[in-house]
Amino acid sequence: MAAPKLRASDADGWMLDDPTDTQVHDLFADLNARCPFAIVERLDREPTGQFYFQIHLDYVGDQDPDADEEVDVDYDVEFRDGGPDKHYHARITGLYGFAGMDLVYTVYRAWRAEGPQLEDLLSWERLKPDS
Repeated sequence: MAAPKLRASDADGWMLDDPTDTQVHDLFADLNARCPFAIVERLDREPTGQFYFQIHLDYVGDQDPDADEEVDVDYDVEFRDGGPDKHYHARITGLYGFAGMDLVYTVYRAWRAEGPQLEDLLSWERLKPDS
């Protein structure tokens, strides 16, 4: 059996090797306040741990957890394609519900495909290593 190329995981410790697009879509859609982030890592690149895509939910505004209403969420998206000079972050704001998650998933698919459109989908900022 061939070694996996991708590994998806979330804040709860759930992990899956070589997830399908549908499985990653569902993973992202299932994120919530108790499980606010997910990572998809490329396992077929060196150095290990330096190639990944990550999403983190950031609940904004005054939220009433007992109210039956949609909450406002910003999405922090990050990817790293090698060393610290290729580590990027963007924040998706103002798109709630399906619109925000659809954009996150579109960005993920561009990262996975290593497509040039990734650079144009969001306003990326290079993260600087901690000094």
